[in-house]
Amino acid sequence: MSKLYVVVLAVIVVVLLSVAIYRTFQVKTKADYLVAGRSLPAIVLVLTLLTSWIGAGSLFAGAENAYKNGLPPVAAGGGWLGLLLIYFIAPRARKFAQFTLPDLLEARYNQTARVLGTIAILFAYVGITSYQFKGGGNVLHLIFPDSVTPELGTYMIAAFVIVTTALAGMSSVGLYGVAIGSLVTVICIIATPYLFLQAGDGLVFMLLCRHRIFRCLAT
Repeated sequence: MSKLYVVVLAVIVVVLLSVAIYRTFQVKTKADYLVAGRSLPAIVLVLTLLTSWIGAGSLFAGAENAYKNGLPPVAAGGGWLGLLLIYFIAPRARKFAQFTLPDLLEARYNQTARVLGTIAILFAYVGITSYQFKGGGNVLHLIFPDSVTPELGTYMIAAFVIVTTALAGMSSVGLYGVAIGSLVTVICIIATPYLFLQAGDGLVFMLLCRHRIFRCLAT
């Protein structure tokens, strides 16, 4: 177990918990809790979107997929289309002044659409949340292999996420996006030159070779 991992993990936990507790005292209304009072700046919304919908897992898995299979599978992903649609839909959705997607469906269509939307979201996000909890549990097991099992780590991650999110809702989740998004960005910037220094010229040669292969296949 590396002490560096423990220190970094402890700092992240303390920072996120502190943000949640601090924002709890600033939540006064339903709008503050569900949509952060509709006052989050653009940079916070962008980082929240990236960390909530994409995350570090998708970032690094996408890079691995591009390395193994080339850029077309990544470039043609549905995520890009989703982001494009959100760009055009968001201004109109904001004018409805609702709080959730089912609220928008009911306001635009009817109560049946609201129920169907709720069911679809429930099934989708239970699956997404569950594998993220399991992934977090596996990470804790890697850091503390002798004291934390993957199952125990899953429960610990679930409890922490539920508590910190429930304390202040979107008011704190928005700031989580800034903290986590900034952390991932800094880590990537630091890790990239470190990776090349550790791998040496062999990695550069291998990447160039693969790039030439992809270009040959494309032509």
